[in-house]
Amino acid sequence: MANNEKKEAAAVQGKSTLVHDTVCLFVITLIAGVLLGAVYTITFHPIEKQKDKAKQEAYAAVYDGAEFKQDKDVDAALEKFNKDLAAGKVGSASQGSLSDVQIAEVLKAQVDGQDAGYVVTCSGKGYGGAVTMALGIDGEGVIRGIQITDCSNETPGLGQNSTNKDWNGQFVGTNTSQDINVVKDGSGSADAGTINAISGATITSSAVTRAVDGVFQFIASLQ
Repeated sequence: MANNEKKEAAAVQGKSTLVHDTVCLFVITLIAGVLLGAVYTITFHPIEKQKDKAKQEAYAAVYDGAEFKQDKDVDAALEKFNKDLAAGKVGSASQGSLSDVQIAEVLKAQVDGQDAGYVVTCSGKGYGGAVTMALGIDGEGVIRGIQITDCSNETPGLGQNSTNKDWNGQFVGTNTSQDINVVKDGSGSADAGTINAISGATITSSAVTRAVDGVFQFIASLQ
């Protein structure tokens, strides 16, 4: 009899301990969630503000002297084009399907109040992830400037060399009538629409080239 009472008491105590531990874990999780939410709320706007500042600086660098304006018709066309990209409906003769390319934003560039081309944020899939860039394209569809804004997932000393102007400057002067391709033999030429690959980083080189090809096709569809 006494043994049964002891067993029942132990069982009750075990259940009580389990309930206590569960409640404690729930409270700790709840507090952690609230704290994380508070940190996110506090930091979200400053982070977004800094991102926007960096983007505007990149646009100014790739299209000097211009002002940038959103356009509803361009936005609507871009939404449709991005769906076609993701569905594999957009391709390049030299690069194949461009389904990995994403065009995040296209703004009109204006000089002295007149439309003078576009600035674009876009990306292509590199060796370790997305390689993001800003492009400045004039009214004739020619690249005026390019800036790699994020290649942090690429290999240091190889793919991350895409930020070097000595390399990405090859794209300046290429235009929307061209099908840009990567070559490894050093024969790259803007006139021929060929880009010399970064040594040891052909995938990264192709990611940038594919993104440019995708943007060229979109801008050509607007002209």
